[in-house]
Amino acid sequence: MKELNIQEKDLELVVSEKTLGSLTTNAKQIKALVEASLPNYDISNYNESNIDLAKKDKAMLNKASKALNTKRLEFEKEFMKPFSEFKEIVSDTVKLIAECSSKIDVVVKQSEQKYKDDKKNTIQELYDGKGFTLVPFSKIFDEKWLNKTAKEKDINLDIDSKIAKIKDDIVTLEAIGEDVDLLKSLYLDTLNINSTIQYANTLKANREKVKAESEKAVTPVAQTQTASEPKKETVIPASQTDVYVRAFKVSGTREDIIALSEFMNSRGIKFEKIEL
Repeated sequence: MKELNIQEKDLELVVSEKTLGSLTTNAKQIKALVEASLPNYDISNYNESNIDLAKKDKAMLNKASKALNTKRLEFEKEFMKPFSEFKEIVSDTVKLIAECSSKIDVVVKQSEQKYKDDKKNTIQELYDGKGFTLVPFSKIFDEKWLNKTAKEKDINLDIDSKIAKIKDDIVTLEAIGEDVDLLKSLYLDTLNINSTIQYANTLKANREKVKAESEKAVTPVAQTQTASEPKKETVIPASQTDVYVRAFKVSGTREDIIALSEFMNSRGIKFEKIEL
């Protein structure tokens, strides 16, 4: 392999000469002079009688302030010039390094992805070899299996554990005894036994509600006996003396409806039309 042209130690920044804070000026003296002279320029010293002096002093102070700040900017620019050049060079160098590193990163990530793809294919073959077809490999796959620290023997144990749990859960659902095929289908799609059992309980509760409502629809109506009718001693089975009321919605041709009406009339069954 060709040796790299750049070594990490080659990029270590070394400052061969550094002089900081070396400025000798009269800035402090100027500030002290201004602070001592401020009372002489207090607003109370000016009025209409000396307005010309006020204008003169104002112009002088503004001119002096502007000149002072301009001089400061000149010194700052000169003083900072070496650092600005140094900063620009280092920034450009860091940018060049980042561009180079990002290109290498593409190759590194491609290699890492190839490793993960190859390992996933190996795990897929391991799963397929178990002959378990109730759920596809994607349902039990765990992303952490692709880590380099994940060993094949441990992955194999994880797969066996997942398969065993699925089989146990199927047995649990079969023990419910109702809606088994529907519940199995739901479970194999989600692999969540708790939500599947909850759904089974919901189905059972709904069936019980429907059954209760259906029983309410059958209401026995006891026959009434008028006072003028003599009391009959003949005992008649309850099934022949009770009258039941049940509502139906019937669909058929006109001839079917007429035939049904004639049949009920022949049996003495009372009925009435209900507008839908």
